Amino acid sequence: MITLQQTPILAVLVGTLTLAMHPPVQAQNIGSDGTMAQTDAVLPTRASAPDTATAQAFDTALQDYERCHWLLAFEQLVLLADQGHAHAARMAMQMHQYGPGLYGQVFVLLPGQMERFARAR
Repeated sequence: MITLQQTPILAVLVGTLTLAMHPPVQAQNIGSDGTMAQTDAVLPTRASAPDTATAQAFDTALQDYERCHWLLAFEQLVLLADQGHAHAARMAMQMHQYGPGLYGQVFVLLPGQMERFARAR
C-alpha cells in the first residue's frame, strides 16, 4: 500500500482533492468577552455552487477518484474543466502530469486543454 509519506505527489493530489471538496471560507473568532471578531484564517466548508448540476457532477468525479476509478474521474474532470471549473481543471492537469508514475496510466489532454486548464489554476 502506498502511503502519503512515501509519495509526496499523492499528498499534493489528496490536498487538492480536499480543497476542491472543501473550499476555504473566512473564519470568525469568539473573544473572551463573547463577541465575534473576523480573522484572516480559513476553514473548509462544502462547496455551495449556484449550478447544482455542476456541483453534483464534480462530486461524482471526486467519488470516482476516491474509489480509484481514475479514468472515469479524469474524463468527468475534463468535461467540467472544459466548462471552466477551476478545481476540476487543476485536478485534470495533475492527473495528466503524474499519471504514469502515480496511477500507472496515461491521461491525455489536448494542447488547447492544457493551456486553458493551466490558466484556470
